[in-house]
Amino acid sequence: MSDEIFKVFILEDMPVDLELVKRQVRKFNPSVLFAVARHRAEFQEKVVVFQPDIVLSDYNLPDMNGLEALVHVREHLDSTPFVFITGILNDEEKVAEAILNGASGYLLKENLRNLPELLETVVQQNQQAMAQRENEWERRRNNQIKLRKSIAMLRQINFPGSDEIALTLQEVADELG
Repeated sequence: MSDEIFKVFILEDMPVDLELVKRQVRKFNPSVLFAVARHRAEFQEKVVVFQPDIVLSDYNLPDMNGLEALVHVREHLDSTPFVFITGILNDEEKVAEAILNGASGYLLKENLRNLPELLETVVQQNQQAMAQRENEWERRRNNQIKLRKSIAMLRQINFPGSDEIALTLQEVADELG
C-alpha cells in the first residue's frame, strides 16, 4: 500500500472490537485516518462528510443493522467498498443478502487476523473497477465526440435527407448523455 492516507470508516458499538479492528487495519496501512460511529445517527452524520476509502461495519448495532448501513453507503458513496466485520454473518442467507446488496466482503470477528489480506483484495478490486469505469466513461466520451463531429459534418453537406439523418443522430447523441 502507498504512503497516502487511507481513510477508514468503522461502524462498531463494542470498544474492544473497535480497537482490534483498528490494530489490524494499521497492519495493512499504518498511514490511516479513522472515523467511527456507534449508532445510526452518528453514522449518517459522519460517513458522507468523511468520504472514506472503505467502510468496515458490524452487522448488529443498537439501532440499526449492517444492511441498512450498506444501503446508505450505496445511496451516497456508491463506489466505496463496504466490508462486514461481524460475529454473526455465519448464516449463508445473510451473507448472500449482504453480497447482493453490494457488500465487498465480510469477515468473522474470530478471523480478524485475516483483515489485512482482505483489505488488500478489496482495495485492489475496487481500484480495478474504478479503472474500468474510467475507461468506459472515456470510451463513451470519445464516441460522443465522434458522433457530434459527424452531425456537424452532415449539417454542412446539403443532400436530400441530410437534415433528417442529422436530427436522428442528434437524438442518439442526446440519449447517450
